[in-house]
Amino acid sequence: MDNLLEQAIQGNQDAYVKLMDLLRTDLYRIATARLTNSEDINDAIHETILKSYKYLHKLKHKEYFKTWIIKILINECNNIYYYNLRQISLINRIIYSKGPSKKTEIELAEDKMDFEKLLSPLNYNEKIIAILYYNNSFTPTEIADILNISVNTVKTRLRRLKIKIESEIKKGGNETYEKTRK
Repeated sequence: MDNLLEQAIQGNQDAYVKLMDLLRTDLYRIATARLTNSEDINDAIHETILKSYKYLHKLKHKEYFKTWIIKILINECNNIYYYNLRQISLINRIIYSKGPSKKTEIELAEDKMDFEKLLSPLNYNEKIIAILYYNNSFTPTEIADILNISVNTVKTRLRRLKIKIESEIKKGGNETYEKTRK
């Protein structure tokens, strides 16, 4: 492994690929400890491989290569994990804006949907308001100032936006959504 690392540091891409093949099982095992979705796991590993290759020249102590790459992987897994929780929180704020959600973190993870996909049927103006309100936590007054429109227009668009999103979720046959509405 040390020989492959030396070659990889010198720019040998084949050596780096072989090195990653040796570590693949360990990386996968570590990623599955934090993430449950196979796409997320693969994304974390892929990003780890890209970042570690990009910054390989900055590795100071070659004997800590495995520790270094695992640290990168853990950071990538945490980024994905917290991004997913944030998206779930945003979706719940849209759907359950009348009161706080009483769901556990596990239940929220089961309800996971991609926020971008949720916004895809909306037009540009609706997306901007949704992102400012749900993602950046701006008040309707602040959004009105930012977009140079009236506060009532923002509030009206937010109500319509919520109805559209709920309609899209219902059309998609989201069983989780139906269970939580009871």
